[in-house]
Amino acid sequence: MSSDRRKTAADRTGPSAAFGSARAPRITRGQIIDSVVGAPPASISPDAVAENPENPRQEFDEEYLDSLARNMREVGQIQTATVMTRLAFLVAHPEHQDAVPPEREYVVIDGHCRLKAARMAGIDLRITVDDSSAGTREDLLAAALSANHFRKDLTPIEEAEAIEALVAFHGSAAAVVTVLGGAVNDSWISTRRALLKLPEPIQERVAAKEVPIAIARKAGSLPPEEQTAFVEMKMAERKAAQEQKPKPVRGRAAAALKKEQSQLSPAVAATGPLLPSERPSSDAAPSAPQSVPEPRAEAPAPDKADTPVDWTNSDAVVAAILERCPADAVQKIAQGLLDTL
Repeated sequence: MSSDRRKTAADRTGPSAAFGSARAPRITRGQIIDSVVGAPPASISPDAVAENPENPRQEFDEEYLDSLARNMREVGQIQTATVMTRLAFLVAHPEHQDAVPPEREYVVIDGHCRLKAARMAGIDLRITVDDSSAGTREDLLAAALSANHFRKDLTPIEEAEAIEALVAFHGSAAAVVTVLGGAVNDSWISTRRALLKLPEPIQERVAAKEVPIAIARKAGSLPPEEQTAFVEMKMAERKAAQEQKPKPVRGRAAAALKKEQSQLSPAVAATGPLLPSERPSSDAAPSAPQSVPEPRAEAPAPDKADTPVDWTNSDAVVAAILERCPADAVQKIAQGLLDTL
């Protein structure tokens, strides 16, 4: 493999919307990608560093740790501790997944006493990040996108940035699909890459799950000057549709309806609780008793059973849904499918 292919995606492609100059720090769950494609910090809170399950030492000299903590607090930490990112460590040691909590961004490799002393002293730990034993940065990104226990820690924007780096490194989206071994498909990759075409404020709303991916994906296909207006329009339509939905009855109102229903005669109770506008007023004259109609004869069963649905035929699936579901259910199904893309 040529030396150019072993360079990182950022080195070979230069600054971009996804991998430009340093951004403001993101939330902890977003830093798993920053640790792979960005510059690692020189120091970090010791609470962000996990103990190494591979460390054979289980007993520590408490007197030595007290002395080291006092010295580090007064003089400073002379030698850095060597750590690996959580992602790199689990790529190299997948059997320790349960032993390294997701909130710990790093795992100590060399410097266990310094880690414990920094916690005792209440100071940051100076670190050197070395992920070389887990492979290249592209190897780590591929692992992050292939394994569910990594992907659940990533926002859609972080997934998009990782995909963009892999496409730049391997040359095409099709090559990335091959590298990821079927964990994603071409449609998923194109959807995520479209998110990087959005202005950063919209990307932040997508990362915070304030804007659905389906809306963001369509906005990403529009000219830059139309994207923000399109997102705002679709979000306003979504809000209006949600406000039109009937609100469920809860709390005391629900208890009152249930009590009222239990006091009704079986013939009336079978029709369900009355709405407030349908209830008779207390001073209204009692209505004359009405006769109960004879039950209707059951409709004859159809001559033949429903035709089985061919789930591999999109037209047949659509026809089956339209035939069997009311209009509001069809809309919910369509929206649910769009939101999962």
